[in-house]
Amino acid sequence: MSTQFHYLFEPIRVGSVTLKNRIVSTAHSTRFTEDGVVGDRFCDYHEARAKGGVGLIITEAQPVHPSSVPRMGMIHNWNDRVIPGFKNLAKAVQKHGAKLFGQISHHGRQMSSSITQRSILAPSALPCPLKREVPKEMEIEEIQEIVDHFGKAAGRLKEGGFDGVEVMVGHGYLLNEFLSPAMNKREDEYGGSLGNRLRIIFEILNNVRKNVGNDFTCGIRMSGDEFIKEGLTLEEMKEVARLLEGTGQVDYLNVSAGNYAVPHFIVPPWYVPPGAFVYLSAGIKGEVNLPVGCIGRINDPLLAEKILESHQADLVGMCRALIADPELPKKALEGRLEDIRPCIGCRQMCSGVGTATTLFLGCTVNPSVGYEREKEALKPTEKKKKVLVIGGGPAGLEASRMAASRGHEVILFERNKELGGQVELFTRDPMRAEFGGLIRFLVKQNEKLGVDVRLGKEVTPEMVIEEKPDAVVLATGSIPWRPPIPGIEGERVLDSWQVLKKEKEVGANVLIIAGREGHQAPVSLAEFLKDQDKKVQVLSELSVVGADIETNTFRMLYQRLFEKGVVLRPFTGVKEIKDRKVIVYNVFTKHEEEIDEVDTVVIAAGNRSNHQLYKSLKGKVKELYSIGDCVSPRKVSDAILEGNRIGGFI
Repeated sequence: MSTQFHYLFEPIRVGSVTLKNRIVSTAHSTRFTEDGVVGDRFCDYHEARAKGGVGLIITEAQPVHPSSVPRMGMIHNWNDRVIPGFKNLAKAVQKHGAKLFGQISHHGRQMSSSITQRSILAPSALPCPLKREVPKEMEIEEIQEIVDHFGKAAGRLKEGGFDGVEVMVGHGYLLNEFLSPAMNKREDEYGGSLGNRLRIIFEILNNVRKNVGNDFTCGIRMSGDEFIKEGLTLEEMKEVARLLEGTGQVDYLNVSAGNYAVPHFIVPPWYVPPGAFVYLSAGIKGEVNLPVGCIGRINDPLLAEKILESHQADLVGMCRALIADPELPKKALEGRLEDIRPCIGCRQMCSGVGTATTLFLGCTVNPSVGYEREKEALKPTEKKKKVLVIGGGPAGLEASRMAASRGHEVILFERNKELGGQVELFTRDPMRAEFGGLIRFLVKQNEKLGVDVRLGKEVTPEMVIEEKPDAVVLATGSIPWRPPIPGIEGERVLDSWQVLKKEKEVGANVLIIAGREGHQAPVSLAEFLKDQDKKVQVLSELSVVGADIETNTFRMLYQRLFEKGVVLRPFTGVKEIKDRKVIVYNVFTKHEEEIDEVDTVVIAAGNRSNHQLYKSLKGKVKELYSIGDCVSPRKVSDAILEGNRIGGFI
């Protein structure tokens, strides 16, 4: 039992229930539902967090009305069909000692009528900056219908065995739209004064209590600051908190930040320091006697302990940290901090669920998300094998970790003198240093499992055959690619790896050539060089430089680049590199121009697979597998996923 924690694992009374600790899995979208109801996959996901020791699980926002379906795969809590699934979920979570609350919501203008097949609703006919569709200003009858639906939705949660309900009043959803002077321009009894703007919330609380009674915990999720022009500030939300407490119908306040006009404040990427928004919960806590929760990149139990110790909050939302490692509470309680798989704040798989790139909730560092039942089915190997893993990047490290954990003898070869592959390389950029936490975790786990790690070894086919392995896993990665541009082999032309390794000096005036993949490397490299007082331009043939970067990371990164003076030039191809002159052209018109006085050209046009060893060994060893970038260059999440699968299969 760890002696480092005096507050984190202290029980707390919240309304009608007692939580065994202060760790909360806050509401987040998964898309694990089945036709609008909770199924096995949804239950498995949340049960894994309950089994891992979390004190409270709050399910994702459940739309209370058919006019509120911003994306597919949500719980349709306007229909009694959801109740049997609720009962299954409650049993799965509560048998491990965790409590279960359900968040109920109406998304207001933050969706599209193409999904709801009806006009979207809002207090005023002002479009959401993100969705840009003009909503219908709600009539009184429609307001009363929504109030009624909130109450009935809460009743379904109670009938389904939940321990409590959380009413969503933040993040720019409908109730936040009524509350915020930036979004509510009504001139009737639901607009104008703060009391009028709170009216619908008070009516909903009354209706919720009518449906669930006083012995069912009821909380509020609220934004402590909207961070938008004319929006609600912390000082105004302090008054709101006092008024909510004064109703006598609210048992706790869960304080978040922002709305979807500034979505990077809701689920902040690694550019936001851990715990950055705790001051909002601290401000609210100073005004009320209710338990107050906090959020905002709290990915370390030691940070959570410090927040509680300093009385900035009573409950700590560790949503993404629990996605990364559902056993975080248990490991922290046992003092096994180095065994906690770290959340690195990348947002690549957990944010923007339901988009073309992320159909379901996932996690870069934890490929078991959504596949918890398959993880449970993994068993120690019945036949111990000698396994060679070639390549010590994320794919190789995860493959060796998994294979060794199942009982195989594993030898890991890495040609460099340090492990980590490309991740180790790009963490040399201070703004991406947090990715290094993943490598440190994997290295430590391999060490604990007794993996034989051999560094500085360039593996040949002869070496592999001489080892007489039962299985070989190739994770040899990829190498930078130089597109066929005349002059690209010139002395002033470097690739991104050479820049990060500081192999050659970079001049004062830098031109970065991005590839067609739309990935992060060119733009992160631009900031890295700009911070060294370089003059930087980034050229891309795409319509947006860095088009495939996760949306909210993209927004923050672009703001930083523009503030620092980086020049981004989309729709721009490169015809030729001539010493200090680069000839570029518009990809549509083909109009050419010259960029003069270029000291250094940096190629960040993606990679190509390093698969020569695979070709040499094919047909010469009993079991041969290829994973990660040496199959095809992709993301860290793909490397971890394939390493995990192969290591669990061998």
